[in-house]
Amino acid sequence: MKKIFTLFICLGIASSLLAQANFSTSLHATRQGKVTAYSKENGGMELITNIPMKDLACLKCHSTTEKYPDGSAIDAATYTPSCKDCHDFTKGTSVDEQTCYNCHNRQVYEKQLYPDSDPTGDVHRKKGLTCMSCHKKDELHGDGNTYKSWLEAGASKTSCVECHPLDKLSSNTSHDVHAKTNKVDCLACHTTSIVSCTNCHFETLLATGKNRPLKKIKGFELLVKRNGKVTSGTFMTFTYNGKTNVIIAPFRSHLIQKNARTCTDCHANLGGSVAAINEYNTDQKITMAKWDEANKTLITPTGVVPIPADWKTSLKFDFATYDGDVNNAATTDPTKWRYITSNVDNIHFYYAEPLDNTTLSKLGFTKLPTSVENNNIPTEFMLSQNYPNPFNPMTNISFTLPKATNVKLVVYNAIGEHIKTLVNEYKQAGNYEVKFDASNLSSGVYFYRLETPNYTSTKKLILMK
Repeated sequence: MKKIFTLFICLGIASSLLAQANFSTSLHATRQGKVTAYSKENGGMELITNIPMKDLACLKCHSTTEKYPDGSAIDAATYTPSCKDCHDFTKGTSVDEQTCYNCHNRQVYEKQLYPDSDPTGDVHRKKGLTCMSCHKKDELHGDGNTYKSWLEAGASKTSCVECHPLDKLSSNTSHDVHAKTNKVDCLACHTTSIVSCTNCHFETLLATGKNRPLKKIKGFELLVKRNGKVTSGTFMTFTYNGKTNVIIAPFRSHLIQKNARTCTDCHANLGGSVAAINEYNTDQKITMAKWDEANKTLITPTGVVPIPADWKTSLKFDFATYDGDVNNAATTDPTKWRYITSNVDNIHFYYAEPLDNTTLSKLGFTKLPTSVENNNIPTEFMLSQNYPNPFNPMTNISFTLPKATNVKLVVYNAIGEHIKTLVNEYKQAGNYEVKFDASNLSSGVYFYRLETPNYTSTKKLILMK
């Protein structure tokens, strides 16, 4: 008996040491998810701020109580992520549910806007499930691998089908046509609502390290594709010095119902009145945020919003800025918000793609995108020879992308010096053509190089004046 007890002690110690060993690579420790979403290499907001993440307070985020769970004070100047962020080891190794909410405040907003006592509240919380009922310890402590985001393959271990396997689902039209064919993710139909923030004021974040959104929004759900399946998505908008940013991404709501969606909530062709589809069918636009001058706020979408392939031009946003005290994040004067523009300076998809035209047709779109970027999706990466070549002073450079990815297209001179960056952004799969103007260059041999995470190619071009 004594040997068995000793074995359990040893196993417990070994498990604890393993968790600590992996923690340094976990997303809780690296905060890499924030870096990846923000960085200019991934098409993020850094493109309009030109402020590197290391100069922001985001990587220093910690419990909103300004204290560790064990009650000790946090020194923001020297703070680094550690086990103490979540664990009060004076009480054991378990983590209080409120500790999760201190950082994951989106779930706090979900509970506030859709209380568990309400019929629209989350079915899992109503049954007494907690964060740790679903999330695995190696999601939190790390599994020894380094991930760029919780959306990266392998980072999140939690899935609906662990408790609700597809082969055990009841047979009905939704399950048989959507889930069991792996065409539609469970979240698309069972998400009550997405809760998000809109028009975050970046100047306030710089000054205080705290977010100041114009408003929290609910009652909508974007439909996007991820890994080939239709799933639920969200959007967030930001402003900084008059410039604007939009990010569109998949999102796993913690507001789930057994019957959150009916067929007509998504399918206009089945008799549903889907506002986004109706608007697109009228003028190929979808209003995502419209300024309400009388109430100094933004009107945001309701219901299901399928995102089409021409999202860069079809999605319409209004933006506002805050004229109040940016150093006081605790109090916001609602009269100090002011409309500034409807121009989008930077908009990008994050770990997702828009819906293809076949899917849009099934939802009841009678007008379809005709963007060259999404027609005839290529099957391989390719960098074509520029034409004309030799040229003077204009030439065209074409390339193809079989999937959405970060792309950089750069021109160099014969000794490898940087001449011009033609493309540096996240692009959807498709065929692209870029013009290169060499009016200010002298005759000679130059090179252009296409770089993606999965493909690199360099070709020569000749300027003859």
